[in-house]
Amino acid sequence: MLYAEVLDQIRSGEFEHDAKLPSENELSTRFGVSRPVVRDALRRLRIDGYIHSRQGAGSFVTAPAAGADEHEPAPRFLPTQITSISDVQKFYDYRISLEGEAAYFAATYRTEDDIRRIGALLQSMKAQQADASGAIEEDLKFHFAIAQATHNQFFLSVWDASRSHIRFIIEMARNFAVRHSRDHTTMIRSSHEPIFECIRDGDAEGAREKMREHISRSRERVFFGKWT
Repeated sequence: MLYAEVLDQIRSGEFEHDAKLPSENELSTRFGVSRPVVRDALRRLRIDGYIHSRQGAGSFVTAPAAGADEHEPAPRFLPTQITSISDVQKFYDYRISLEGEAAYFAATYRTEDDIRRIGALLQSMKAQQADASGAIEEDLKFHFAIAQATHNQFFLSVWDASRSHIRFIIEMARNFAVRHSRDHTTMIRSSHEPIFECIRDGDAEGAREKMREHISRSRERVFFGKWT
C-alpha cells in the first residue's frame, strides 16, 4: 500500500523532516501506481499529520512536535491498512452503517444541484463500465457525492478519511465480479440506480435500505459467491 511505503521512507529518513516530497507524477512512476492512488495516499498522510501542503509548492514532511517520538504513530481516524479477511468483514460492517445513514440524510437534505450531480455521475459511471479504472473512479465519485448531499461536514470528513479503504473494497469487489459474472456491468449499474432514485424522490428510508442492500450484496459476492 503506497501510504505505508511512503510512511516507511519518512520514518527511515529517506524523506527528511521538512523536505519536499516528489511530485505526484514522480511518485506515480517511482512506485508504479496511478495518480489517483498517489493522491489518496498523500491525502491520508496529511490527515494523519505526517505531511503538510504549502500552497503552490507541493507536499512537505511534517517535523515531529517537540518531545514527540518520531516513531509514534500520529493520531488517525482509521487504521491505515486493510490487511486481513477479518478487516474486510469489519470494514463492510462499518461501510454499511456509514453509507446507509449518509444516503438517508442525502435524501432528506439534497438540493436540485445535488440531484443533478449524482444523476450525472450515475450516467458517467455507466459509460465507464468498459474501463475498469475509470469505472472505479466514477463509483467513488458517486458515493462521495451522496455524502456531499447530506450537507453535513461530519459525514464528509469521515467519508474522506475512509476513501482509500472504500477504494480498496470497490476494487476487490469489482475484480471478483469480472471473474465470476459475465453480466457484471448490468449488475453494478442496476444496484446504483435505486439509490439515486430514492435520493431524487426524497425517500430517506428507501435510500438507506437500497444503499445498505447495495453494499451488503457486494459483501455477499465477495464472501459467498452470490452473483444474482
